[in-house]
Amino acid sequence: MLALESRRNCLRILKLRVLERLVGALEVPLLRVNAARILRNLCAYSGADCFDQLKGITATVPTVLKAVMSEESKLQEVMVGLAAEAFKFMTSQESNTMFNRAGIEEAELANNILQILRRYQNPPVKVPRIRRFSIELAIWMMQNNTENVRTFKELGMEKELEWVLESTTEVESFNIFSGTFGLSRHSTTIHSLVETAMQLLEDR
Repeated sequence: MLALESRRNCLRILKLRVLERLVGALEVPLLRVNAARILRNLCAYSGADCFDQLKGITATVPTVLKAVMSEESKLQEVMVGLAAEAFKFMTSQESNTMFNRAGIEEAELANNILQILRRYQNPPVKVPRIRRFSIELAIWMMQNNTENVRTFKELGMEKELEWVLESTTEVESFNIFSGTFGLSRHSTTIHSLVETAMQLLEDR
């Protein structure tokens, strides 16, 4: 929670030099959900000038990809969110290496993203961000990669994105809740993410 949308707190955490321990915690069943949350927030909110400090997060990608493909519910949600952020710290060549290490094809990941969007057409409170994170990951995959755009088109991504626009709920609009009341809205709306993804599909 301290790292959520707080550059100052993210910088404080990075100064503690705990990144390697957080990466290691992804392998510990009791710690991996919260470790993935902290790592994602560090990636998302620390700022571009912390790129070198956060580069070590790329070591998590094979573990994260395997979890995205095999896990369900909350763990899958946080791992999809971490994947969407961690890939931003890699070149296309480095990301290809990570896919190879994980033994996963990009087309398989694209198909899994579609399956997530179909499975969670009305996301429960336990996984309120799973569609948001899935769209963020799809956007990264389609940027500067015409083959992935083609794959998403063939899988029916447009139809799923249209459904997201029609079915977005309040639970998907907030980062923080108190009981059933949303306290902190996401700075980027899920509709804005859908528009970005749609544009990528149309431009190729």
